[in-house]
Amino acid sequence: MSAPVIRRCKRRDRKAVLRITEESFGGFCLDSNIEERFGQLAGTTWRDRKRAGVDYDLRQNAEHAFVAEIGGEVVGYVCGRIYRSTGIGHVANMAVDPDYQGRGIGRSLLEKALEHFRECGMRYARIETLEQNYKGRRLYPSLGFEEVGRQVFYFREL
Repeated sequence: MSAPVIRRCKRRDRKAVLRITEESFGGFCLDSNIEERFGQLAGTTWRDRKRAGVDYDLRQNAEHAFVAEIGGEVVGYVCGRIYRSTGIGHVANMAVDPDYQGRGIGRSLLEKALEHFRECGMRYARIETLEQNYKGRRLYPSLGFEEVGRQVFYFREL
């Protein structure tokens, strides 16, 4: 397999990024956990809600989104946000097509996001994940991230 090309996300990549989102976050996102326990919410699936969140970042923070491409095919992405007042670059979402996982693509995407944050003058980087995301919990510390806290999410029907 050839090494991925990491480049800025373009408008034409949107469909591939949203497909990867749907295929990669089952069991690894809060909305998936909620749906598993409570079922669909207002006729929407966890995929609908997760896709909408990633699509928001593609539209509102496009200059901070990158994709991994192999042979002309988008196989992963990372979406970032910049908080200039605090000097924090936030990795909001990152995913790799399940057929391409385990090949270092996520690491390459995250390294690109960190490089981009530095170029934007950020002094810190932030990322979070759910406890059940074992791959992320191994990857992030290997790139210098330190766990600083845990959050418990609650949800209920009204």
